[in-house]
Amino acid sequence: MNELKVVTSKLQIVLVAGLGVFFVPIGIWMIFTGLSGGKVVPLGIGAMLLVLFAVLLFILVRAYRRSVGYFSARGIGRNDGAEIPWSLLSRTVDKMATNDNGRPMLWRTEIQFNDGTSLWLIPSKISNWQEVRAYVEALPCEHAVEAA
Repeated sequence: MNELKVVTSKLQIVLVAGLGVFFVPIGIWMIFTGLSGGKVVPLGIGAMLLVLFAVLLFILVRAYRRSVGYFSARGIGRNDGAEIPWSLLSRTVDKMATNDNGRPMLWRTEIQFNDGTSLWLIPSKISNWQEVRAYVEALPCEHAVEAA
């Protein structure tokens, strides 16, 4: 098996950075206003903005670190640097959803391992999806399809 890098879209990172440019200064300003004026509402709104941004950033970073970075002869490399060997590969599962027209569509592909680890591939976030899809379909394991 040749090495194949999974190229992910940077749109989510750009959007979260844009949110941070708005949420963080406004949140800090609201907290400062609430503390200096003794008002609870601006303090609460500011805290809510900062907590919401922190949670969103945590989820995005966690998802990125646990997603597939590359496929190699040794195994699947995650973006956090961990590599899962092919010997642990159990199966792949295509999770299907319905689009706005009611037609079934591929929402994500899960690569599941014997140790309970599961890695996701989301077609709309991967630039080289056709190559990645062909690679996953050729893996020597069970291929299943489930409703999401």
